[in-house]
Amino acid sequence: MASNTLMSCGIATTAFPSVLSSSKSKFATSAVQLPSVGANASSRFSMSADWMPGEPRPPYLDGSAPGDFGFDPLRLGEVPENLERFKESELIHCRWAMLAVPGILVPEALGLGNWVKAQEWAAVPGGQATYLGNPVPWGTLPTILVIEFISIAFVEHQRSMEKDTEKKKYPGGAFDPLGYSKDPKKFEEYKVKEIKNGEYKDVTFLCHILYKIMLSDYKLQMI
Repeated sequence: MASNTLMSCGIATTAFPSVLSSSKSKFATSAVQLPSVGANASSRFSMSADWMPGEPRPPYLDGSAPGDFGFDPLRLGEVPENLERFKESELIHCRWAMLAVPGILVPEALGLGNWVKAQEWAAVPGGQATYLGNPVPWGTLPTILVIEFISIAFVEHQRSMEKDTEKKKYPGGAFDPLGYSKDPKKFEEYKVKEIKNGEYKDVTFLCHILYKIMLSDYKLQMI
């Protein structure tokens, strides 16, 4: 009976390689190297986590980056320099989205207005910005734009001076007050969790924008 079971497993692996190629699957014990279809005999691809079963992983996405499942249908990362820049940009956008979504949900859940009406003051000449119903110091639009421009320009300049691509994305130090990066193994897990949660928040923020476009009376309960 055991031999029959092993034979069945062997047949299933041969007949359905794409179904059994899930990357971070708990059933996979190691990466299996197989020749890629239509490629040079020396080329190989790893049967690790793929964004779609049966789709070959692009050679430049080797799974080393956090949350890399080989998803790049437009092949934006073919150029190595572009790939590093896109990795950094994706992570920064994810962090902004993770700040934006609670900033949308929490004030409205507390009955303090919604993010759509919160911007209306900017369209009024001499309008005063408020936060949770309280006036913001130096809260006129020109003043806020100047403050934000100088602040962001300074931060981005400081970040651009860092030549280590990993430190650009994960500077540590004061930006890691709880010491999450001290354990290398745990830190790698946190990187994956961060990018996954960030991508989810990117989609969530897009949903908020689409609801605003589709609904004349934007309300939290409609989401």
